[in-house]
Amino acid sequence: MILRAVLLVVFLLPGLPALAQAVAIRSGEHADFSRLVFEVPAGVSWSLGRGAEGYLLEFDDPDLDFTFAGVFDLIPRTRLTAIALDAPGRLSLGVAEDVHAEAFTLRPGLVVLDLRNGPAPADSPFEAPLQAQAPQQAEPRRTAQPPVPKVRLPMDAGRMRPAPVIGRFLPPTPPSATVAAPADPRVAAARSELAKQIGRAAAQGLLEPADIRRAREDDDPPPDPAPPETAEDDPGPEPALPGLADRPNMHVETSIDRGFGPQASGRTQSALGDPCFPDSYFDLSGWLGEDPPAALIAAGRSALLNMRDAPDPAGAQALVRSYLALGFGAEARAVIDTVALDSAPAPVWREMGAILDEGRAENPDLFDGQLSCPSRAALWATLARPDIPSTTEVDEAAVIRSFSELPLHLRRHLGPTLAERFLAAGDTAAATRVRNAVARAGEMTQSGDLTLVEARLDLSHGQIETAEARIDEVLAEGGLSSPQALVLRLETELDAGQAPAADALALAEALAFERRGTALGTQLLALSIRGHGANGNFQTAFGMLMHNGLESDGVLVSDLVRALARDGRDADLLREAFSGVLTRPDIAIADNARLAVADRLLTLGFPARAAEIVSDIPPRGTPQERQVRARLALAIGQPGQAMQYLSGLDSPQADILRAEAARALGDLATAARYYGAAGDTERQAALAWRDRNWQTVRTAGPDDQRGYADLREETPAGAFDPAAAPSLSGARSLLDGSSAMRARLADLLAPPANR
Repeated sequence: MILRAVLLVVFLLPGLPALAQAVAIRSGEHADFSRLVFEVPAGVSWSLGRGAEGYLLEFDDPDLDFTFAGVFDLIPRTRLTAIALDAPGRLSLGVAEDVHAEAFTLRPGLVVLDLRNGPAPADSPFEAPLQAQAPQQAEPRRTAQPPVPKVRLPMDAGRMRPAPVIGRFLPPTPPSATVAAPADPRVAAARSELAKQIGRAAAQGLLEPADIRRAREDDDPPPDPAPPETAEDDPGPEPALPGLADRPNMHVETSIDRGFGPQASGRTQSALGDPCFPDSYFDLSGWLGEDPPAALIAAGRSALLNMRDAPDPAGAQALVRSYLALGFGAEARAVIDTVALDSAPAPVWREMGAILDEGRAENPDLFDGQLSCPSRAALWATLARPDIPSTTEVDEAAVIRSFSELPLHLRRHLGPTLAERFLAAGDTAAATRVRNAVARAGEMTQSGDLTLVEARLDLSHGQIETAEARIDEVLAEGGLSSPQALVLRLETELDAGQAPAADALALAEALAFERRGTALGTQLLALSIRGHGANGNFQTAFGMLMHNGLESDGVLVSDLVRALARDGRDADLLREAFSGVLTRPDIAIADNARLAVADRLLTLGFPARAAEIVSDIPPRGTPQERQVRARLALAIGQPGQAMQYLSGLDSPQADILRAEAARALGDLATAARYYGAAGDTERQAALAWRDRNWQTVRTAGPDDQRGYADLREETPAGAFDPAAAPSLSGARSLLDGSSAMRARLADLLAPPANR
C-alpha cells in the first residue's frame, strides 16, 4: 500500500444533469477512538443520529456515491463493526457495545466521524433517532441549535502527541541475497517518525491508501541487479556532513499544521515538530527586576486579592513569577494550589517550583518533546528528569544559553544539578560549559556542590589526584555538601577496586543515620556496606544489611554475594551458605551470584549444598551456568552429562572441564588433548605418559620423561622386526639399547634425592 493525495475535481456544465459525486471514506485508528473522514462537496449538509444497528449518517445529497473499499484496512472491527448504504445519501454504521459516535465539520466539505469508547456524554446531540434531528450544516453555524460538539482536531493540539498509526503502508522489502550492513539506528528512528506523521496526514483527510499491485502489473520488469562490488571497489559509507550526525534532519508538516499548528501562534517547534512552550513562561531574569526581594514579594502579595478580597488571577501570577525568580519553589506552588490558578503557564510554573526545591519535576511528562526546543524550554526539560533520555536529542546550545541568562543565585543553585545531568549522560563538554557559566561571576559563586562537579570532571579526564584534593576540600569544610563528597569518594574507591578506609566507613554510617529515611541516607548506608565487603568484613556487611532492612535491595545483596564468592574467606562463605543470607527464601539474589557461590562450594567439596542453591535457577544457557552445572555433574559422577553442558563452549575453563570428564570416562588420549588445549601441559604430559603417547611426552613432558621417550625413538628396539633374518650386529645393538633404556627407567624410578 502506498499513500497518494486525492484531488477531487467536479465539473458542472450548464444545462447538463449533475453527475454522481464520488465520496472516498478514509479511516484511521487511534489509541482511544476510530476515525472516519468523508470528503463531500462543499455545502452538503449532514445529520447523525441513532439507528437500528447503531448510528445513521445522512447527507442531503442523494446522488453521493460512497466507496467502502479499504475502510477496514487501517482500523479493526473493534468499534466500527459494519458500514453500508442504508438509503440514497444515508449510511448505516454498526458499532460495538459501549461505543458512541461524535461528528464535526473540520472544514467545508470534510466531515469527520469519531467512534469513541464509553457511554455518550449526557448532552450529546447524536443520541436521538435520526428522524428527530435537524440536519447539521457543513458550514459554520451561527446559532446554538442544535448544540455543536467539541471539535477534536486531528493534529497535535498543545503538547498532545499524535497517536501511532496501525496498519500497513508499504509491502515488506524482500530479503537481499547479500549480507546487508548493520542498520543505522537513525534511519530506523526517521522511518518510525515518518510513518507516524503520514498517519497524522491520513487522519486529517489529506492522504488516502491506494493499492499499487495493479499498477505494478503494468510496469516493465525491473532490470537485473548489478553485480556486487568487490571490497577493493567499495569506497565505504560517505562521510557525514559537519553538524548533521546527531540530528534527525527531518521535519514533517501538513497544510493543516501550517494553519492550526504552532506557527499560527508564533511558537517554536522542537526538532521533531512538537510545539515548544513560549519563552515568556521562563523569563526569570525579567521577573526579578531591580527591586529588592522584600519589595518584590510585598508588591506581589498586595496584588494577590482584589478589592472584594477575592483572589486576583493576574496578581497571583505576578506573585508566582516573583517567587520563582527568587528561587522559592515551595511558595510558588503554594500560591498556585491555594488560589487554584488555572492559567496556561500554571502547570509549568508548578513543575519549575518542584525543580527548584527537589532538583526534579513531580510530573516530568509535562516536558515531553521539549528537550530539543531551541528555546528556554530545553533547559527546564533537561532539569525535569533525573536522567537525560539517551534516545532523545537535546538542544545543548539552547540549554547553555538559557542557563547563562538566569540570575546569578539561580545559576549557582541549579548549576551543579544541570552539570550532573550532563555528566551522567557522558557529555563532559556540556558539563564543563555549565561549570564555566557559574564560575564566570567569580569566587562568590563557588560552592561545595560546584567543587564536586569539578571533581567529577577531573575524574572523567583521569586526573585522580586533583579530584581527590577537591573531595578532601569539601569534606574538610564539613558543610551541606560533605555527604555528597563522601558518596563520591566511596564510589570512586569501590569502582577502582580499592578498600575504603575504616574512618571513611564510620563517617558514612554516621551521616546515614543522621539522614535516615532519605535517599541520600540510604545511598550512604549501601556504600558503607559495600565498603565493609571490600575490606573482607562480610559478617559485618551482612549484619548491617539485615539490621537496616535492605534485604529487599536485590542489586546490593547480589553484589555483596558475588564479592563473597570471589574474595570471601571459606568460613564466611560456608556461614552464609548454610545459615546466613543464602538460606532465606525471601531475599532476591541474582542468578549469577548464586552460580558464583555454587562454583565456590564445589571447589570446597560441598556438591549437595551447591545443587540446592542452583536448583531453582531457570535454565538460560549462559556460559557461567553451563560450566557450573558441568562441574556439579562431574562432582556427582555424571561425566557424560557434563560433556553435554559444555557443548559449544570455547574457553580454557571449558576445556579443563572437558578433560576431567574425558578422564572420568577413561578416555586418556582425549583428556590429554583437552588439557593441552587449555594450556595445562603438565597434566597433558602426565596422561600421555600413562597412555604411552610418546610423541606427546617428547613435546610436553618433563626432562626425564622426554629423555626416555627420545631414547625409545633412537634405539634399534623401536625399529626391530622379528620376521627379518637375525644378525649378530643387530642383536648386539638391541642389547646395548636395552641396557640404556633400563638405566633410564632406573633413574625415573629412583627417589628424587638419589637422582
